[in-house]
Amino acid sequence: MNTLKYKKNMRKIHFLLALSLLTCILTLKAQAVKTSPVTFKNAPVLFKKAGKMFQQIIATVKSEKTAEIAFSISGNEIQKTTISKGENLLLLDFPSVTSSKKIVIAVKGDADWAGNYPFTITPVKKWEVYMVQHSHTDIGYTRPQSEILAEHMRYIDYALDYCDQTDSMPDDAKFRWTCEASWVTREYLRSRPASQIARLKKRIAEGRIEVTGMYCNMAEISDENVMTDFLQPLKDFNKLAIPVKTAMQNDVNGIAWCMPDYFKNTGVKYLNMGIHEARSIRPFDKPTCFWWEAPSGERLLAFRANTYHDGNIYGLVNKSSDFAVNVLSHLADLESLDYPFDRIAIQFSGYYTDNSPPSTAACERVRLWNETYEYPKMRLSVVSEFFEYVEKTYGDKLPVFRNAWLDWWSDGYGSTSRETAEVRKTQNMEQVDEGMFAMVSMLGGELNPKLEENIDHISENAIFFDEHTCGADESISHPFSENSTRQWLMKGGYAWEALKKVTLLNEEALARLQGFMKKAAFPLIYVVNPLGWERSGSVELFIDNQVLPNNSPCKITDLATGKEVKAQLVRKRTEGAYWILEVKDVPALGYKALKILKTGEPEVKVNEPTTETEVLENDFYRLVIDKSTGGIKSLYDKGLDLELVDAKNPWKLGQLIHETIPDRDKLVPSHTTVSNVKVEPGTDGPVWKSIRIVADMTGFEKGNENDPKGLELEIRLFKNVKKIDFQFKAAKEIVTSPEALYVAFPFALPDSRIVFETIGGILTQGQQLPGSSSDWNVAQNFVSVRGAKGQVIVVSNEIPLWQFSDFNLGKFVRYPKAGKPWLYSWVMNNYWFTNFRAFQEGGFHWGYQITSTKDTTNTFAAKFAWGERNSFATRTLPAGRNELRSPVLETMKISGSPNAILINSRPSFKNPGSVMLHFRELEGKPAELKLESKIEGRSIKRMVVVNVVGKEIGNPVQSIRFKPFEVKFVEVDF
Repeated sequence: MNTLKYKKNMRKIHFLLALSLLTCILTLKAQAVKTSPVTFKNAPVLFKKAGKMFQQIIATVKSEKTAEIAFSISGNEIQKTTISKGENLLLLDFPSVTSSKKIVIAVKGDADWAGNYPFTITPVKKWEVYMVQHSHTDIGYTRPQSEILAEHMRYIDYALDYCDQTDSMPDDAKFRWTCEASWVTREYLRSRPASQIARLKKRIAEGRIEVTGMYCNMAEISDENVMTDFLQPLKDFNKLAIPVKTAMQNDVNGIAWCMPDYFKNTGVKYLNMGIHEARSIRPFDKPTCFWWEAPSGERLLAFRANTYHDGNIYGLVNKSSDFAVNVLSHLADLESLDYPFDRIAIQFSGYYTDNSPPSTAACERVRLWNETYEYPKMRLSVVSEFFEYVEKTYGDKLPVFRNAWLDWWSDGYGSTSRETAEVRKTQNMEQVDEGMFAMVSMLGGELNPKLEENIDHISENAIFFDEHTCGADESISHPFSENSTRQWLMKGGYAWEALKKVTLLNEEALARLQGFMKKAAFPLIYVVNPLGWERSGSVELFIDNQVLPNNSPCKITDLATGKEVKAQLVRKRTEGAYWILEVKDVPALGYKALKILKTGEPEVKVNEPTTETEVLENDFYRLVIDKSTGGIKSLYDKGLDLELVDAKNPWKLGQLIHETIPDRDKLVPSHTTVSNVKVEPGTDGPVWKSIRIVADMTGFEKGNENDPKGLELEIRLFKNVKKIDFQFKAAKEIVTSPEALYVAFPFALPDSRIVFETIGGILTQGQQLPGSSSDWNVAQNFVSVRGAKGQVIVVSNEIPLWQFSDFNLGKFVRYPKAGKPWLYSWVMNNYWFTNFRAFQEGGFHWGYQITSTKDTTNTFAAKFAWGERNSFATRTLPAGRNELRSPVLETMKISGSPNAILINSRPSFKNPGSVMLHFRELEGKPAELKLESKIEGRSIKRMVVVNVVGKEIGNPVQSIRFKPFEVKFVEVDF
């Protein structure tokens, strides 16, 4: 997102540009008095003049008006010029020195800055500057997505032509191009003729064009399963023997923590982060190379660059006369910050805009530079050249950071709450579907020849929604313009397309698995568990009236145990009803059959109203409602013997909070809550009993006195398992002034800390990379408050954003510390000044599932959360010919260390009966798993560790061993 784009109606962006320029270019490390309007610093430059070697001094002069100024050393005038109002950078020539030398620079002119200035001139550091040209892939923002996607492939055609045009230039000045997004390169390879692909491969082999490994520039709302699909273009590159060494993420200021694990054994070993600092802070005080490690210890050599447009800011491609002084000032600032290398990489685009086509303007500029200056040397390069130099020269001296690199910009997805929720559900449904297809494959069933393509289509749409560009640059200044509307509809369309296709995929998976589900003389419900461990839980399903008439007396039985299954009616439709069932002990990667038996007695009870409007209680919890706010003022855990609500917090558990800020430049929040609160009886059934709360709030549909409309909450206390379910509904009005909505969870747990799951790892509050997102965080599946006596786990299928310990908006803490165990779910906001949505509208629902336990392991938290978000799949079959032989099916038994879990399973698409399994160790301990086929007549023939795209690593194995926190992909042939 190029917030530096020149538009008259984007004054705030111009303001940020000014700040960025002052920070990046004009940082003064002066040896004169700080308050002086004239400062000096050494410029790291050497050049010949009249046969002698010279260096330069950078003079920075602040002036209130246009004026004449002159500089002298030892009575000899060295420069006289006219300066402008504002801040002026001037280069003063001085004979080169081989040791430090003290001099006095005399300045004549305006009385405000005239005088004698002591200065020490020092020997020149001999720099080499790598200029890396790319196009920042912002899918939208500058123009609609439909235009941008096609144009990026055309840019590769241009890059090939520009390589041809500059073949005769000196090597350092030859055109070079880095393909920022692997999606673009993959589509190029799929759409261009063989002759053009041959041209591309030739230039890649020469080092003139480089292909990188990131599909696109991602926000942090994907899950780790979709991030494996994110890397699938590497398959196409491998087939064509195209090397990929570097992952390149620009603009965005964070990246998924699983990336070092996923890039393992793919050839990708470098990570370039060209960070934009708008509404964020950057890690480190200068561009920094370091080893970035996943929890497992797998690492990438990372470079935190400055912005991805630094070369454009300095004037590389626009013939700016200030280019030399800007670059030299930047290098001088790096020296003053103790930058350790004598080489630096600077990114730029052909034009100063996102989605820029390439240009050759820099080629002539670099040629002339190298002819003019002895040092610094300048080179047009691909992105990996700088990394190769650093790795070879300093690899064993670099610092190591094993921290999550959390993204500040993911807060913008609070402006797209509905679509973000649907994409999260889509990602989990895709995971469920892939697990069922893996079961079909292990059973020897037939798979659709287009299955891999269909899964890729769903993942691509989910990725394009999760990609960091949400909408137009004018989305806030002109939220109802045609451009803003078009771009948002296309962006939101990715979410709805993914949901549509994954729903069809779910039906296909069940249909293909149905061939292994036998009918009986009575109706059956098959409950399918696509996860890698046996589990119990609740499942919601629709049963039509033909199988189970509404209000018909019936009984649902677990055929494996003969025990009755608790069932509760949720809601009715004309053709049937939604039910929730509590099922037990469904085998991993298997299913269990339940019997529907119509009886003369009402075994399945119709819900009855509760009588409670203040207290809900069962064997596990006692909760008390505060009728003035609709929140929970007391939640007592009987097993832990603890009160879980912190009375010192002014907000109650589950209380809705409305936040506003005075304007988008001043992140100073104020808070209010609901009004016109009405607490009503809920329902009482075999599975749960509930209380219903309705209220009004600013920004939501307003009801009448004692008849609120805007917000609803049903608190469901499960009777047979230790779980509380919060189900919210909102009727949002269109509001373009800045506002936000939160749900408070102020827990009290002795000696506790906040732990949450990010993409591919689990971390404690405050343990992220310093300077990465700390005001807010994204939870992949769970947030936990964990102490010596137990932990409280909160899961939301829809809402990824959280603020921890306090309302943190605008704090921008570089070194966050663990705080109080107070959680604030950030449901929605419209706080950005560009790109994200200015408003939300209409109906929206979301929920949270909470449990508490004495078990404080990551494994318990992860399994609870994954079980809640990855629902059981179900298939209801009418009565038919009785062919049922066994009510339980188990395809594969995974045994061994409980701390290593199956993250995902899917067909490998290599051989019939072959599946790819994705595992992660959770506790930081060694682990070993053994796999055994439970399918009669189908044993495991071969098991081998592979990389993320299925390439075999080493020899076949008999069991799978894990180092602490290790991630492994394993291919299993049946």
